[in-house]
Order: sequence, then C-alpha cells, then structure tokens
Amino acid sequence: MRDVSKLKFIGSSFCSQYQSQAKFYIDEAHASGMRHLVVVYENDEHDFSAGIPDEWADQNVQDFIFWPMKNPNSPYPAWEVPARAYGSPMLYAWWKGRPPLQRSASALTQK
Repeated sequence: MRDVSKLKFIGSSFCSQYQSQAKFYIDEAHASGMRHLVVVYENDEHDFSAGIPDEWADQNVQDFIFWPMKNPNSPYPAWEVPARAYGSPMLYAWWKGRPPLQRSASALTQK
C-alpha cells in the first residue's frame, strides 16, 4: 500500500465490486501538477489514481465517489468508470456524456 501520510483523507466506503474497504484521498502535490483522487483498497495491493478537474472542489469529488450506479452488477465502482470504461485519465460526470477536453493527467492502477 502507498504511503498516504501526505495525502488528504476525504472518506471511505465499502466497494462491492472488489469486496474491499476503499479509502479515498486527494493528492494535492501530484507530480503532474494536478490534484488526483487516490483510492487505496484494503484487501488489494493495487491503488487507483485519476486526475481531478481544476474546477472541482473536494465536495464535487465526494459527490462523484458516491454517485449511485444504475446497474448494481457494474464491473467498476463509480470513481473508476471514467478510466476503466472510457479510457479517461480525468474524473468527469460520465453519466452526463463524453469527457470534456482537459490538460494531460494520469489515471492508473499502482502497485
């Protein structure tokens, strides 16, 4: 698991897709210069990270994380949909349509 001591904790939730507790952090000092959402899964060695749009406040990120999925059998949690289903390195309101054009960011699973 990544060292989260310098990241801002914003909440936790059970992730039914991975049957794991997920802890959510904001990395305000990411190497890209953009804030990133970092998700650390309790029972997995992989973390998830994606860029946060500049105009999003912490509350927007929290609202995004807890966006209800229409399909309870979705293979991804809401916060991973932009990256996993649409290949976007940035978070965006995927239920509203295509991702907006953004400056470069990185979305990845880290070991």
